Amino acid sequence: MRLIGQYDSPFVRRVAITMTLYGIEFEHAPLSAFGDFAALLESNPLGKVPALALDDGELLFDSQMILDHLDELAGPERALMPPLGPRRRAVLRRSAVALGLADKAIALRNELYRRADGSRDADTVERLTTQVGSALAWLEAAAPAPWFGETFAADDLITSVAVTFLKRKPPAHFAEARYPALEAQNRAAEALPAFAAHPFPDTGAAPA
Repeated sequence: MRLIGQYDSPFVRRVAITMTLYGIEFEHAPLSAFGDFAALLESNPLGKVPALALDDGELLFDSQMILDHLDELAGPERALMPPLGPRRRAVLRRSAVALGLADKAIALRNELYRRADGSRDADTVERLTTQVGSALAWLEAAAPAPWFGETFAADDLITSVAVTFLKRKPPAHFAEARYPALEAQNRAAEALPAFAAHPFPDTGAAPA
């Protein structure tokens, strides 16, 4: 298999970490969502990351679609997403908020740093900032200790990679003192071997 996209994307990193946790080997093609847009259109009609090329040539895109396939390969006993019932709904609910957090964090960053001077929309920035803060507060209230449930699951993974994105990419919208439970969860997750195998890239302090 071949995973397409850079690890500064929480969605790409989510897939890579899951594959490692499941013991699935893959090649990594670190194409940029901006710099390699034309090439990405060959793997995803929207030119977005991640995309996963299966061994038979089939292409999967959108991290949720890819994770569904990976869970199927792992089987219900090993999958990070519970198969049925209230536990599954709870993990899906928290995952949905964390996925939204990652999406809005990226959108806010693009609004602040990828628009030409004078073209930023203040109302959009305010709305996105509010959404990021609201999602963080909601996840903090879910009180991971360090995981949301008894064992590490899909909601812990996507929350942790989203928080790492917020911590590593300016503007800084994650205050450790304000979200102590999420900070403890993030530290515990990033210490796992599967996270360490696919680290967030060191992009320096400058926006990129």
